Amino acid sequence: MKPNIKKLFQKTLNIESIYPESKEIPSQNDLSRAHLEEFKRQSSNIVIFPVEAKDNIAENYSQYLAKTLTHLSQIKDINFEYALEDGKIKEGVPNLSFDKKILLLDLDETLIHADFDEEFSKDEYDKIIKFKAKNEVEDEKREKNIEDSDSTSCCLSEAEDDDIHTVGIFVRNGVKDFLEEVNKYFEVGIFTASVKEYADAVISFLDPENKLIKFRLYRNNCINFNDWFTVKDLRIFNNVDLKKIVLLDNSMYSFASQINNGILINTFINDKSDNELYNALEYLIKYIYPAEDIRDVNERFFSFQQIMNDIIKCK
Repeated sequence: MKPNIKKLFQKTLNIESIYPESKEIPSQNDLSRAHLEEFKRQSSNIVIFPVEAKDNIAENYSQYLAKTLTHLSQIKDINFEYALEDGKIKEGVPNLSFDKKILLLDLDETLIHADFDEEFSKDEYDKIIKFKAKNEVEDEKREKNIEDSDSTSCCLSEAEDDDIHTVGIFVRNGVKDFLEEVNKYFEVGIFTASVKEYADAVISFLDPENKLIKFRLYRNNCINFNDWFTVKDLRIFNNVDLKKIVLLDNSMYSFASQINNGILINTFINDKSDNELYNALEYLIKYIYPAEDIRDVNERFFSFQQIMNDIIKCK
């Protein structure tokens, strides 16, 4: 019998087409540039108005899933691996050699919520985070283009000093217990679409002894899809078999290139009764940890690929 998902979660490019008249074998740099241009060409033909991650709540789970998977069906033929030819996207990516399966955790609206819009009073916050911000972050604040669950990290409060910023955060119920427990079974890392300075400040608060989170990936390691959303392509790790790596995230768009490697969790803002991390923990330990291929298990439980296939058939 198929498990009740809502109960668990509340619910390759042809080189000749690039160099048609060239008989010389292109250099790796030439090929990389060609791949990047091809990715840009493919993605530029797609127009998507993303569903905001704040709509991913238990009461709206089915609608959110249907809308986002409809969008992902439109980009199913995009070769995201070409975007990884950009050397900058692999900066800081560790060479993983773990025996355990790898659990990647999103940050904003998955583990915590940062109140950049100052919707709540200061005395409600679990913690006020201070961090330094580079000029490029200020530029992103003004532009505010990327519609991603983590992109709110560019919406900074007024600076106390020239480059020191503060933001109040809410911590999702059970974060500490969750991190301690999953470390018994997985190698745990953060993969966030937030900027490094802000993310590091939050992670240092969540894991002050630097024992629970083994590595960190940031916005520069994500693929920016036409400023519509960001994608976390797991092929960024050169030596990791995709059957042993899973991403817990509140944005379906993060899974665009490896849909069955993702576990979708409801968006967290400030709900003290939220138990999603405990539900996710049960699923991870009971089903993902012993799995031969986590993609098969995720598809059996969530049917993301099947739902997307059905959407495509109905077009």
